[in-house]
Amino acid sequence: MLKKTLKFSAVGFLIGVVVGNFIAAMAGMDDPSVFIPVSDQLVGVTGGNIPMAYVLQCLFSGLYGALCFGCMIFYEIERWPLALATGAHCAVIVLTYIPVGFFLGWLRSAVEMLVVAGCQIVAFFIIWLIMWSIYRKQVRELNEMQKSLRNEKDEK
Repeated sequence: MLKKTLKFSAVGFLIGVVVGNFIAAMAGMDDPSVFIPVSDQLVGVTGGNIPMAYVLQCLFSGLYGALCFGCMIFYEIERWPLALATGAHCAVIVLTYIPVGFFLGWLRSAVEMLVVAGCQIVAFFIIWLIMWSIYRKQVRELNEMQKSLRNEKDEK
């Protein structure tokens, strides 16, 4: 399970860096005449050192991605119900995104934080609903197979 978690985390780190840079680029479109690949807030944290700000942005967005993908292992814990795994994964993502988002300058206000957290929670609810429907259908099919096998055995 550790090997799988590390594999997920490595992929998540790379995806986190790409997505983090995309978010920063979209957030930095306030003034189209000047493009800086990091937020003004992060540039301020580094004392105007844009390359250092970019390194921090890649590091933190990568770590966030690694955590998000690494926590997908929650779904592999067989004794956890789907709702618990989804809730735990959602909590990790939302509660990690808030400080990372503020530090990297992706979030600028409490309203933005609430909107993003709400969108993430709704997305997780939709994912849970889809997965629950799939699993429910699979359980029905397995029960039908078991029932037909039992009937065949009884007929013999």
